[in-house]
Amino acid sequence: GVPYSENAVLTEYYNTFKEPNGDQWLVITTLVQDPQNLTQPFITSTHFKKQPDQKGFQPTPCSAR
Repeated sequence: GVPYSENAVLTEYYNTFKEPNGDQWLVITTLVQDPQNLTQPFITSTHFKKQPDQKGFQPTPCSAR
């Protein structure tokens, strides 16, 4: 990860959009600003595509160990 000081500021942006073909996306953009350790903002972006059905989604209940 990125080193950060107590003065670091973390900002997250959540955006959704739909492609002309119907695909739906969630994009999470994270911005870290810390003048003490960074010379410019540190930006990451994560993209999630919504599946049209439950394919690949098989939740199971939690169990105590």
